[in-house]
Amino acid sequence: MATDQTPPGPRGLPFVGHTLQWARDPCGFRERCAEYGPVVNFQLLGWDTYMVTDPAEIERILVEESDRFPKHTDSNAELKQIVGDGLITSQGELWKRQRAAIQPAFYMDHIREYADIMVARSEATGDRWEAGEEIDIREEMTRLTLEILVDAMFGRDIDIEKRGLYEAVEAFRKPMQPAYQPITFFAPDWAPLPFLRRANRAHDHLHTEIDDIITTRRRSDDDRDDLVSMLLHADTEMSTEQIRDEMMTFLFAGHETTALTLTFLWDLLARNPTAERRLQAELDDVVAGRPTIEDVSELSYTEAVVREAMRLYPPAHEIRREPAEDVTIAGYRVPEGSLLLLPTWVVHRDERYWDDPAAFRPARWLDAAGPSTDRPEFAYFPFGGGPRHCIGHRFAMTEAQLVVATLASEWTLTRRYDDLEIAAAVTLQPRGDVSMVPRPR
Repeated sequence: MATDQTPPGPRGLPFVGHTLQWARDPCGFRERCAEYGPVVNFQLLGWDTYMVTDPAEIERILVEESDRFPKHTDSNAELKQIVGDGLITSQGELWKRQRAAIQPAFYMDHIREYADIMVARSEATGDRWEAGEEIDIREEMTRLTLEILVDAMFGRDIDIEKRGLYEAVEAFRKPMQPAYQPITFFAPDWAPLPFLRRANRAHDHLHTEIDDIITTRRRSDDDRDDLVSMLLHADTEMSTEQIRDEMMTFLFAGHETTALTLTFLWDLLARNPTAERRLQAELDDVVAGRPTIEDVSELSYTEAVVREAMRLYPPAHEIRREPAEDVTIAGYRVPEGSLLLLPTWVVHRDERYWDDPAAFRPARWLDAAGPSTDRPEFAYFPFGGGPRHCIGHRFAMTEAQLVVATLASEWTLTRRYDDLEIAAAVTLQPRGDVSMVPRPR
């Protein structure tokens, strides 16, 4: 195959390309595109876009030749307007310094200390529930994971309610929700839209609160080991603005993905009672009273449930990169500056790598050699890969398992809806409320 050949792709409309097809059904559109081959070309929001679904090429882009494929410039610039120059958006030497400063917060010895926070906050969540009283499980998991994040990264003395952090984070994130993102993208900055005004006020409120936390901590002689303290005492001195950008990044991205994984997980368990019973049997066998970090290594089926939920519903449903030069991918020419899409959603459901890919089968992760001895490594990449893999992946996995172990030991959740509709914006998420009813076991 000639290396200057353009990859195949679906037919688009004049001027708008494939944007309308994408907007109507991002997940379905990408699934249909994947039928054209390992590299597909289409036009998205004015970007010349190339979707790559070959795990070997994905590994090359993220790991083997990551320097040739930096983050997509325009997408990164949009995100930078929201969270500043934090770990997600920074690049080059700044990113290396920030990654080195933040990494110790996610070493296993610190995660062991966070485990008590994860269980305590989960217990408090379960204590708020009333048997037979309807709850929005997504809202419950979002609040829970934010509480855990703030306790672990900012310190247990931070009063989330008093500082209005939950309400501010929700208002701050609203423009990136599926129902609002198209308006956010096309609306001019001066547009007097109420949700944008609320988001701007929330953004300013979060800046004020974080600056206050940083200033207070600078004046304190307390010996602490949360993330704020680590950044304040990093080898390379950081300004208040840089530390604030990192804190904004974690508030924006550090809890929602786990909250979404847990939301999808409860839905999947409610639809699969056999899997739920097996999970409960493991918890009854392993957990004696209150879950602990020591229990996590014994909760193999619980871990499998979490991994399978992330396979079917990866919150980070795509990764975006940009070739720094003209490259050849799977025999096709991909030009410098184009948008590369690595669709987690599509690859995780590819029948070439997964038996019965649409089925929720946690047991597939319990084979002696993993889910499959011949499956490519990057047929599953919910946390990305390479130098920029998710820095908090071990934190997130431990958190999800301990939340499940705590709540599923005491409660069974039933659905109050027929089907869970999915929407894809910055993250993959349910469309609308996820109403469930907790009942004691």
